[in-house]
Amino acid sequence: MIPVAAGATAELDVVVTPEMTVHFDELGPVHPVYATYTMAKHFEEAGRKLLLRHLEPGEAGIGRSVSVEHLGPSWVGDRLRVTARCVEVQGNRLTCACTAVDPGGRELGRGTTVQAVLPEEALQARIGAAARDRRRTPPDRGEPGHSSR
Repeated sequence: MIPVAAGATAELDVVVTPEMTVHFDELGPVHPVYATYTMAKHFEEAGRKLLLRHLEPGEAGIGRSVSVEHLGPSWVGDRLRVTARCVEVQGNRLTCACTAVDPGGRELGRGTTVQAVLPEEALQARIGAAARDRRRTPPDRGEPGHSSR
């Protein structure tokens, strides 16, 4: 990974759409405001935007954790700026402090993201099609009640 300076930032400009409001699969629509889970997605996207500028050829990043504190509502049509700021690089992990702010400067949310940088081959071995197929195929343990000798 190309070094990331503490304080380096990436920004994401967002306009809240109906698809970004609170709507659960089983429960349906809940509140007509910007959903906390959408804010989490935007925090991850802003952090990834910062990380992508620092990946070397053959490297890939993957999310490791995200935290969100949702401080205030936003409605459909509202504009927000999501910022990810590098606060730490430790080994292969980039930690960003994230904020969502409206044009008036009101902080709508804050949190953190952590991304891990791995060789692309190692990441594909963990999450690619072959890894998925290995997880879906149970190991051969013989038939129940029979010896495998």
